[in-house]
Amino acid sequence: MEEKNHSSGYQFGTFAGVYLPSLLTILGVVMFMRLGYVVGELGVTGSLLLLAAAESIAIATGLSISAISTNTPVKSGGPYFLISRSLGPSFGSSIGLTYYLSQSLSVPFYIIGFFEALASVFPVLQPYILWLELGPLFILFAIATIGADWAVRTQFFISLVLALSIVSFLGGAIAYGPTVETLQGNMGALQKDDILRFISCFAIFFPAVTGFLAGVNMSGDLANPRRAIPRGTLAAILTGAVIYLVEILCFGGCWSREAMRENCYGLLVQNALLHTRYLVLAGMIAATLSSALGTLTGAPRILQAFAADRIFRPLNIMATGRGKNNDPLFAMILTLIISAAIILWSARAHGGNALNTVAELVTMFTLCTYAIINLSAAVESFAANPSFRPQFRLFHWTIGLYGAAASVIAAFLINPALLAAVALVIAILFLLTSKSSLQYDFADARRGYYFENIRRNMLKLATIQPDPKNWRPQMAVLAGDLFKHQPLIEFATLLNSRRGILSVGRIVQPEPTGRTPEQLRRQELQKMEDFAKRTGLVFFPTVAVSTEENFDLTLNVLLQTHSIGPLAPNIILCGWPNAPERVAAYCRHIQTINSMQMNCLLMLNEPAAAPEHPTGTIDIWWRGMRNGSLMLVLAYLLTRNPNWRDIPIRILRLAEPKDMEQAHRELESLSEQARISSEQIVLPDTGDFAGTLRRESAHAAVIFIGFLPPKPEAYQKFYEERKAMLADMPVTFLIASAGDAKLSS
Repeated sequence: MEEKNHSSGYQFGTFAGVYLPSLLTILGVVMFMRLGYVVGELGVTGSLLLLAAAESIAIATGLSISAISTNTPVKSGGPYFLISRSLGPSFGSSIGLTYYLSQSLSVPFYIIGFFEALASVFPVLQPYILWLELGPLFILFAIATIGADWAVRTQFFISLVLALSIVSFLGGAIAYGPTVETLQGNMGALQKDDILRFISCFAIFFPAVTGFLAGVNMSGDLANPRRAIPRGTLAAILTGAVIYLVEILCFGGCWSREAMRENCYGLLVQNALLHTRYLVLAGMIAATLSSALGTLTGAPRILQAFAADRIFRPLNIMATGRGKNNDPLFAMILTLIISAAIILWSARAHGGNALNTVAELVTMFTLCTYAIINLSAAVESFAANPSFRPQFRLFHWTIGLYGAAASVIAAFLINPALLAAVALVIAILFLLTSKSSLQYDFADARRGYYFENIRRNMLKLATIQPDPKNWRPQMAVLAGDLFKHQPLIEFATLLNSRRGILSVGRIVQPEPTGRTPEQLRRQELQKMEDFAKRTGLVFFPTVAVSTEENFDLTLNVLLQTHSIGPLAPNIILCGWPNAPERVAAYCRHIQTINSMQMNCLLMLNEPAAAPEHPTGTIDIWWRGMRNGSLMLVLAYLLTRNPNWRDIPIRILRLAEPKDMEQAHRELESLSEQARISSEQIVLPDTGDFAGTLRRESAHAAVIFIGFLPPKPEAYQKFYEERKAMLADMPVTFLIASAGDAKLSS
């Protein structure tokens, strides 16, 4: 069952709403004023290649826009709406505004072309250039302001005039008598020296194939956009391509390349069928002014739709509409101002140079828009979201990728400096709108794209055997009260050092509020997400609901199941218990972590906050490679954080007096092998480790000490000895390594 557009608007059909305005914009000033010049410059062969290159971009973009428009309910805003709902509001905003700007430039482009044609027939009008350009602009503005229905009615009449004009000049060319000899003489094979000429002609000709978005611009005024946009757009593209193809062949078979270069429009007028040269002029006027009218009607609707999303406050007024059909009055006025400014500039520039300059600007902005449209469709398709079910089936993500790449390459070849300038404009618009657009969620395709990439990479990662050389910290923090244990999470972030994945797990007990475990879990998850936003800490939250009786069992299950494929935590970071009655359970958790071959970190002397400007040293008390390797790797990662770069690492070791020299050499060799800058200190073993520790590391920034998980009968002793030994000492991490982090890698 086809969906109807029940939003406010004119409810145009495929022909009147999409096909006709698109085709009339395609068949514009270039057909009359520039195509003959292109054939004269490049010959028939080069012109056909140019037509194929330009149309390939247009067709790819048409297929992309068809896929996107048949996959989502389409509202007002045309390309802006479709891109913002595919790549998100920031991309949609920057490209939407860029496309609006290109459309605003197109209006004076068509009007300048209109005057150039008029002045070529009536040179006496040249002094009146300003009024003969501003006059039609204000007349078209008045028609567009009355309503889009009047613009469409005007285009029906214009289309008849244009059709008669095409018959007049093509019929005249055929009557002139094209010959095989002339065609062969004008074929012309492209040489290396012709590449720059080809690129220059591409910039001049490409606006001829850009008008197919005129119908898409009217998306909010279509009765059935899902049906109208693909059918009308592709039909307009193909119709325009056929007409241009016939025109190239006719021109190439009739006139010399020199004559076409000098006065292509004059040839059309002089050789009009049955001397109906007035029809050629009328068609020229109809083509240029209809293109200007279609653009002047569609462009403001893009700006209005953008403003209606209220992303960029200075433009919010542009959302204001007039009448029952919500015609974009303020956006039309802005478009009028931009168009008038370009016309005033061109009147001073005089002649075809102004037309070519504006054509190049329109081409550059439009190519960037096409690139993003194609990229949007490619991302939607490649992401393989189950929700991507376009009714239009003739699309594959490679088509969108080609369209995007071809658009960027074409823009670069035309004018690299101008492309850089346009890219800078897009980047500035992106930055201006990105901050305010963060609060908007248009259900865009980026999540699906990221998901698909992650899925594929995880499947590949699962097939690769883990190796110490590729070891990364995948840390899970067990935290109760988040604000109380915020320093624990802050230090976990420092130890992770943006090299791995950090998650924070909580086990909560139900409250007598009547909430289900799932409701409680979701509420706690939201609290953790809010906490992360307020503090700026980056982690993945997870919550498990338990009762007091099965708390330990819940933790056991959480540790075993807290992973997806190869992305299982390899480090569990816990705080230090303050309640003596929790010691036995705490030590059992250590045993559980150890039995699962996970590295266990216990943090003692938790500060009020992780220091912003730490002082002292990072002390590693070395007792062997098993725990020492992980301690040294974590110390190194700690120094990768900007505020910790200047904190020196010290490796301290106790040894018998007779073994001290050998022990020092071993530590030096260890540091060299590990490729980690450190100071090696060997101290005499007096039998009082606690005293030596307190004397040497009292002013350290962080201390690392290895330990072995205690046996059940030694739980209390383990707890009391560490608590007494480290009382009033700096932040200390007790580490029991699983042996997966090795310095030899």
